[in-house]
Amino acid sequence: MFIKRNRTQHAGQSYQSVLLVQGKRVPAKRPPGRPAAGAPPPKSVVVHETLANLSRLPADLIGLIEDYCHGTPPAAGLRRGLPPPPPATLHVGPCYGLLAGLHGLARELGIVRAVGEATRTQRLALYLIYARLAHQGSRLSAARASEDHAVREVLQVGAFDEDDLYAALEYLAAQQRAIETALAPKAQPGAVFLYDVTSVYFEGQHNELAAFGYNRDGKRGKQQMVAGLLTDGAGEPLSIQLYAGNTSDPPTFLDAVEQLKARFGTEDIAVVGDRGMIKALGQAALGQANFRYVTALTDPQVRALLNQGVLQLGLFEDQPAEVTVGTKRYVLRCNPQTQARERARRADQWARVRAWIEARNAHVQKQPRCAPASSLRGAQARLKTYRLGGWVSVRLDGRQVVWTEDAAAREVEAQLDGCYVIESDLPVGAADAPAVHDRYLDLTRVERDFRTLKTGLLEIRPVFLRKAERTRGHALVSLLALKLARELERRVAPLGLTVDDAVERLQGVRLVCLGDAELGLWRLADRYPAAQTEVLGVLPKLGAPVLSLGKANRRRLRNRRQGRAPQ
Repeated sequence: MFIKRNRTQHAGQSYQSVLLVQGKRVPAKRPPGRPAAGAPPPKSVVVHETLANLSRLPADLIGLIEDYCHGTPPAAGLRRGLPPPPPATLHVGPCYGLLAGLHGLARELGIVRAVGEATRTQRLALYLIYARLAHQGSRLSAARASEDHAVREVLQVGAFDEDDLYAALEYLAAQQRAIETALAPKAQPGAVFLYDVTSVYFEGQHNELAAFGYNRDGKRGKQQMVAGLLTDGAGEPLSIQLYAGNTSDPPTFLDAVEQLKARFGTEDIAVVGDRGMIKALGQAALGQANFRYVTALTDPQVRALLNQGVLQLGLFEDQPAEVTVGTKRYVLRCNPQTQARERARRADQWARVRAWIEARNAHVQKQPRCAPASSLRGAQARLKTYRLGGWVSVRLDGRQVVWTEDAAAREVEAQLDGCYVIESDLPVGAADAPAVHDRYLDLTRVERDFRTLKTGLLEIRPVFLRKAERTRGHALVSLLALKLARELERRVAPLGLTVDDAVERLQGVRLVCLGDAELGLWRLADRYPAAQTEVLGVLPKLGAPVLSLGKANRRRLRNRRQGRAPQ
C-alpha cells in the first residue's frame, strides 16, 4: 500500500486528493480462443485499487499513515517535527483476529471464491459463516456481535442489521448448488461417499418446512425438519439438503443419488447409507446411475434371511464373514462388547419392570380402593416401552399382577445381540469383506459431523426462521462453517488446542488506534501475547485492516422492532 497524491486544475482552481492505494498483481487479459499447445503461461500486470480517500484527514495523520505504509516506525514522525502522541491516546479497537483469521482460512479453502465477495450481500454471507463458528445464535445476535468485531476492516461492510443478514441467507439458498459444486472435489473411480439423515427441531410453529415426524433426538412437542448430509469417504461435508419434518429416509437418499449423478457423472462410485435407508428404490436408482452401495440390514431382514437359510448363526463371529448371493454380498459380524452391553441392558430393564410390579402389588394390597386393572396397564406399558413383550407376559391373579417368562423366546431374541449384517454390491476385486465392513463403519464420521452441527460447536438448532429459503440458507451457512471448523481443528490440534480454544484466543487479537481515536482508524498491534501468537502462527498471515472513516455498526440499535417483515 502507498499514498497517492493527485493534483488537477479546473476553472482556474487547483484541487488535490490524497488516496490510500494498494497494488495488486493480476493475470493479464488473454486473447480469445484456446491457447496453443506449449504456449507460455499468461502474463500478469499490476493494477492499483483505491482503498480510502484521505483528503480530509489532517496532514500529520496522513504522514503517520504513510510511515506505516513504508514500514517506518512511528519515530519518523519526530523527524518531521510532529509531537509524539501521549500514551493516553492509545485506544484498543474492535476484535480483528477472529474475522481476519477465519477469512484467510476460508480463502485458502476456496469458500470465499465459491460464495463470492464482489457484492455487499456476498460479504455479509461470509460474515454469517464466520459468526456461526464464533457466536451461533440468530441473525439478530449476529448483528449485535458485529458491534465488537472489525467487520468493516475485514469485509468492507458498513452498517447492517438482521434484515440485511436475512437477504444474505436468501442469496445463499439461491446459490447453494453452485457453491457446493465449486467446493466439491473431483470424484475419482472407486470413490466412496457417505450419507445420513437427522432431524432438527424448531422454536415456533410457523416455519414452512416444519412438521411433526419421527424425532431422532427425543424432543417431544416440537415440529422439526429433516436434514440429509452427504460427505466424502473421510467425512468432509459436501452437501446438506432440507426436507419437511415428516419425510422418511428413502426419498432423501434418492435426492442424494441425483446430486451425485449431476455433479460427478462418473461410474464406480460407492454410496454408504445407514440401515433401512437404501431399500429397493434406492438400489434401483443406484443401479441406473452405475453406482454401488454399502448399507446394513434391519433386524427383521436379518431374521428373514436366517429363516430362509441364506444366513447361518454360526457365521456371526468376531471377525467379518461373507456370504454371496448373486450380485449381493452379505458381511456378517458379532461384536462381543456390544453383545455383552445389550444383554446387560435387557436384564437391567427387566429388573426395573419387576421391581415396579412388586412395589405396585404391595401398594394395592395395602390400599383396598386401588384398581388392579391400572396396575396391569402400567406393567403392559413398561413391557412395550422396553420391548420385552416378546418373551414376558403379565396377567392379573386376583388383585396382584403376575408375570410369565418364555425362556425359549428370550433365547431367540438374544440370538442377534451384538450381531449385524452389511449388504453391498461392490465387486470382490474392489473391496474384500473387511474393507466393506470398514466402509460401513465410516458412517461414524457423518455422525460426528451431525454432533458438531447440532449439539456441539455450531448449534444449528433450534432454528429461529420461518421461510423455507432462509432456512436452507441457514443450513448452508452451518455446512460451510463446519468445513472451516474441521480445517481449524486440524491446524490447532498439534498445539493441544480445540476449536473453542482457538476461537477464544483469536478474540483477544484486537486493533489499536491509528492517530485520533475519534476518526475510527485502526492498525494491528506490534506484538501479541504468546497465546494469541501461537494460534496466529498456524493460520494465514493477517492482512492489514482496511482503513475507513466509519463507526461501529449501530444501525440495529436505531431500528424499531415493530413493523418488521416476517423472518
